[in-house]
Amino acid sequence: MPITCVGLSHRTAPLAVRERLAFGREEALSALRRVHDPELQSAGIAELSLVSTCNRTELYAAAPDSTFRFSDVPGLLTGVLIRSRGLGPDEVRPCLYSHASTDAVRHLCRVAAGLDSMILGEAEVLGQVATAHEWAVQAGAAGPFLEAAFRTAVRAGRRARAETGICRNPMSAASEAVRLVREFASTGSAVLIVGTGDLARLLGEVLRSKGFANLEVIGRTAEHAQDMVTTIGATARPWHELREALRDADVVLTSTAATHAVITRELVQSAMDGREPGRLLTFVDLAVPRDVEPLVGELPAVNVYNLDTLQQRLNGNLADRRQEVPLVEAIIEEEMALFQAWRHGAELRPVLAAMHTRGEAIRRQETERALRRLGGTDPEVRRQIEALSRALVAKLLHQPSARLRTEMDPTRSRLYLGAVRDLFGLDMPPPRCAGAEPESL
Repeated sequence: MPITCVGLSHRTAPLAVRERLAFGREEALSALRRVHDPELQSAGIAELSLVSTCNRTELYAAAPDSTFRFSDVPGLLTGVLIRSRGLGPDEVRPCLYSHASTDAVRHLCRVAAGLDSMILGEAEVLGQVATAHEWAVQAGAAGPFLEAAFRTAVRAGRRARAETGICRNPMSAASEAVRLVREFASTGSAVLIVGTGDLARLLGEVLRSKGFANLEVIGRTAEHAQDMVTTIGATARPWHELREALRDADVVLTSTAATHAVITRELVQSAMDGREPGRLLTFVDLAVPRDVEPLVGELPAVNVYNLDTLQQRLNGNLADRRQEVPLVEAIIEEEMALFQAWRHGAELRPVLAAMHTRGEAIRRQETERALRRLGGTDPEVRRQIEALSRALVAKLLHQPSARLRTEMDPTRSRLYLGAVRDLFGLDMPPPRCAGAEPESL
């Protein structure tokens, strides 16, 4: 199957590398539009999708064309990733992995089901996989093969959460961040939330539910900050007061969509100069790329925690969820079987249609020729000749059609399809899943 994936995740790359290869929406759309580059098209690549989350970046490609050169694809996809982010090959390649054919689709299913997440069974990744397909559609890079692959993955993810306990006992970076805060801060501590996105809002809601009442929110967009104030009962501050807000805080939780650190060593040093000596300032940074510059942690009376820190805390709290993994794996294999059946049918339908169309064209041509030779043929005789010719064509094509439909071995199936095209002289392009109408994600 001409699908491949190249990427990196928390399993293969440290946060310092992952954050440099993180894609926002506009960056992802720009990368996906490269599906039209001559270099990719020459390798047969016709479809692209990009999954970018806090802990992974993966580029999927499909090449439903006989010119597909699989050996070229991992290098081409790596090139798309690193050139889109301005990185050098040596910085990223040691962290990359690749999957091909059914392994690529199975890996995507594992991602959507939360089996490959930093936090086993996390809920957010399912929506992120669906969003990746939406981005591909918006960029004009989507197609039937990846449409079916992502549909399969999303369905597997939904079933895993509905039919197993893989999400039992809520565990997320946000919930673990709040647990961490509660270990070193009282409910009366001054807490500053930097960012106004969904994760920042969730942090505020969880903190409020745990009794933290002294909450402040700061973001670049005043309207978004005001919306959070209404939701969680916090106080909003304008972005230009960030230094003063840091000076007043005991705990700072960050989750912005910035592409670079918004809290630098110089900024924090300036804020600390205005605080009483020895008063601790703790940062919990949930952003990728990181919001807090690593050098901030070197300042006196300053602690910095990030996603890698949270992962270490979560590793020891997953026993119940791990027991559900075999059930989720079984669901994935069921969905993979459905995907394989779809792929086989999608490749088969245009070839069978062309074979039967060719047979019908020959039948009509030869029947008309025979009827002309017979002259003024009785209508009943004409009907009998038509019926005989249809029956002959149907019986001649029945066995090869049935053999093609029942052959599920991918190698033999592809060999048979190529032979049919050659033997019947079918002037048609290689199968591109014509006639498939995948359900929406």
